[in-house]
Amino acid sequence: MKILRIFGVIAAFSLLLTGCEQVEYGKLGEPFTKTDGINGSWLVTKVIQVDEVALAQGGAQTEMDLTDVFSFSTYTITFNVDANGNPTTFEVGGDAPNFVDSTGVWTFDEIEFPTYVELTHPDSSSATSIFTLIAPPREKTPLRMKFQRICKGKVIISYEYEFEKQQ
Repeated sequence: MKILRIFGVIAAFSLLLTGCEQVEYGKLGEPFTKTDGINGSWLVTKVIQVDEVALAQGGAQTEMDLTDVFSFSTYTITFNVDANGNPTTFEVGGDAPNFVDSTGVWTFDEIEFPTYVELTHPDSSSATSIFTLIAPPREKTPLRMKFQRICKGKVIISYEYEFEKQQ
């Protein structure tokens, strides 16, 4: 019995050694910069309002599609970058309700791995509006962001925007 056990351990060990061969994976391609992904003009394709209070309380009806309720077909946001690809100015246009500043400067909270787009009014030295990125900005994909309205320190309503890049 001891010989079978020793033989089993040796066999298992030899299988482990032969099973550990290196596998060469293909390259993922050049890394993209998030500023390149967000640079340009974006037109709203969908706006979903989320009742965050009802959602927290387990409510059945927490979302409402506002895309066709207001003039969101004209709502645009343009993010500009300088010659080095650094964030500079932004501008919001259109006839739909706008909950953020119309112009100013923008930046990411973290350039390499952003989670927020911070908008700053020209008369302010700190962010006056913040969009949470639902997905990282990439070229040839929709831009998805969320804006939260806060009352007394609690999020009460959020708006989930989906934008399509304009050519």
